[in-house]
Amino acid sequence: MDWANWLVIRKMGAGMWEIRYSPVGHDAFTCHLTASGQRTLLLTGKRGGDQPDIEGESDFATNKSLVSSLWAYGFNEIESRRTRDPQQKKMYTAQSKTNARRTIATAKLIAAPAGGVLSAKWCSACLGKTSHSQRRLGATKTPAYLCESCGVATCPCTVPRCDNMAIRAFTLSSVAPYCAEHRHDIPAFSKLEERLESLDQYSQWLAFEKRNAARATKLTLGVVGGTVIVAPLALLAAPALGGALGAMTGLSGAAATSHGLALLGGGAIASGGLGMAGGIGVVTVAGAALGGSMGAGLTSSYVSSDKSFKIELLRAGIGTPVLVANGFLTEGASGWAEWDKLIDERYPDAPVYRVYWGAKELKDIGGLLMLGGGKQALLQAAKVVAKRSSKLARIPGLTAVFAAADIVTNPWTVAKMRANMTGIALAGILARFDEAQFVLVGHSLGGRVMATAAETLGTMPGKPRLEAVHLLGAAIAASKDWRPLNHSVADRVVNYYSKNDPVLNYVYRTAEAGRHAIGASGMNARPKNLVDRNVSRTVAGHHDYFSNMKLTPEAS
Repeated sequence: MDWANWLVIRKMGAGMWEIRYSPVGHDAFTCHLTASGQRTLLLTGKRGGDQPDIEGESDFATNKSLVSSLWAYGFNEIESRRTRDPQQKKMYTAQSKTNARRTIATAKLIAAPAGGVLSAKWCSACLGKTSHSQRRLGATKTPAYLCESCGVATCPCTVPRCDNMAIRAFTLSSVAPYCAEHRHDIPAFSKLEERLESLDQYSQWLAFEKRNAARATKLTLGVVGGTVIVAPLALLAAPALGGALGAMTGLSGAAATSHGLALLGGGAIASGGLGMAGGIGVVTVAGAALGGSMGAGLTSSYVSSDKSFKIELLRAGIGTPVLVANGFLTEGASGWAEWDKLIDERYPDAPVYRVYWGAKELKDIGGLLMLGGGKQALLQAAKVVAKRSSKLARIPGLTAVFAAADIVTNPWTVAKMRANMTGIALAGILARFDEAQFVLVGHSLGGRVMATAAETLGTMPGKPRLEAVHLLGAAIAASKDWRPLNHSVADRVVNYYSKNDPVLNYVYRTAEAGRHAIGASGMNARPKNLVDRNVSRTVAGHHDYFSNMKLTPEAS
């Protein structure tokens, strides 16, 4: 390697700590961490690659948090150099600086003299009961430890008599750190691996057991793995999703969270990975986290951000439980609403539950669509949605969520994202059952909720956790890869579509830049468990599914 071509990008902190970055070819890069010219860590990564190559001293190379931070630095650095968009360049550069600071701070802790060890303490980063090695930093306000499992900097939770370890923030060391329980990141450490026997237990499982100490101190910034996260309206629950994404790379805990957040901020995502605002593609990586410790945080985070979320028992019964979810323009109805006839004909004896979700988002999109306004009103609403979406369409990757203020005023985008979040949260609850199977039925954006839940469950190992899925007028764009959805069911996924649906034909297509919804044109999928059913003859409007058709029986 030609070391003369290495470019010193930044020199940070006291002493001789620095990170050197160099591009390698078109899509690769190297990052070299040096400590006083002696201790080194060399990382070689590829834009969009899965795992970097690591060389260096073992205490550096085996610290997952350090490797993750340096990797995240490299991802954002290469993106900041590749993009020509000034706004994107600014965002990638800011992410790069943050990860560089975290890398240097972590490296300093690793190199600092070791002290005693705290054993069997819950870690708020990797959510495991682990040992934490003290690091002697002299006179500091907050003691410093390193989790021996995930490598993240930790410290004792500052709530009196709490025995858990909190994540030690590098940039906010004067802020009292709290553990994951007292931050309400998780319901309780003791619940992380808990299983469910009935859907009626879900609310008890998600109930927080400790007071929210972070809220009491009016802490408005989320600190995850040393990174400050600002999530508009807590819309994406970024820390939890970041952890789920990062976990797929083989990392764990806050190391996974750090890398996942780097991806959410750009990098591989921005270059064509998961796409804008966490669409259906996100669930194929989130599914791996469900059912375990990280999944508990993911589910809790999403449910906590939606005060309207609940699962209500509509009818007790025997056999496979059926869950239904509404979409926009029917969000205000309670109980059975329009579901009774449709469900009774197909599943007369089954227990039936209704999933409530996104009350505010569905109300906003419903008001925009102006029910009863006719074709011209729908076209006008479509233009409004398209106009508000145009700026976002130019910013690939989830970075737009943090950078574009328009996203929190765009009813369609927000409602679609909420549907994705709800689907992942529902999958997180259903994944807590060891053997049970379920039937999912969703209409409109409720169909998006159920499809997302099914796809997420379809990425989990083992046999299918769903018996069947019925999607009615689903507001989902056609996908090239339906394999997770196909793998989610023991029987079939039936997509009921009508070419006469004005909401999907006008509003959806305009808002989605011309893309067709599967509820208007079908999935056209090849996997054997996915079936399209054209109901255009009897379904002339977005709500005619409830009264003018019947659900398809099981495959013979």
